[in-house]
Amino acid sequence: MDKKSFISYLKFFPLTAFLLYARIFSFTPQAWQGAFILAGALAACVTTFLLFQPIILDRLMLGINLFFFVGASAFIFKIIPILQFYGAYKGPAFFMSIIAIGLITTFSSPAGFIGIYHHNKTALKLASYRLLAASFACLVLSFLLNSYGLLASATLPFITLRMLQEIVAKKLKNM
Repeated sequence: MDKKSFISYLKFFPLTAFLLYARIFSFTPQAWQGAFILAGALAACVTTFLLFQPIILDRLMLGINLFFFVGASAFIFKIIPILQFYGAYKGPAFFMSIIAIGLITTFSSPAGFIGIYHHNKTALKLASYRLLAASFACLVLSFLLNSYGLLASATLPFITLRMLQEIVAKKLKNM
């Protein structure tokens, strides 16, 4: 496996570990704690490693890693309000982390939230605004679907957001 392939798979490692850990331990409260701590540690390591690579970091995966890191920190340091919020609103908390990364990268990164260097800065900002608006829409949808579980409140909206990111990015690249 070449380095580029390794890096493209590595960014999914914290999410994969989180899901496997929670599943193996039957989604119990203790399983969630262990899954968050494992994924948070992996997210910190993977993000640190990727920061030193000559790549543009995947913005949505950065948001997911932030979600894991905040969750892990809340468990380790027993930050009750965050634990209560994560417990009641896993899906919305997930999208809040993505939006935090979206706001930071839209306004401070030359590649924007969309994660592409482009000669047309106006088009790049517009693409980032579109992805940010879609992230906010996913957050609202996640709150509305929260009582239906993680599949409805996080997984399906995230898949839609990822697909939209690909469409917007492709459109921007073809400009």
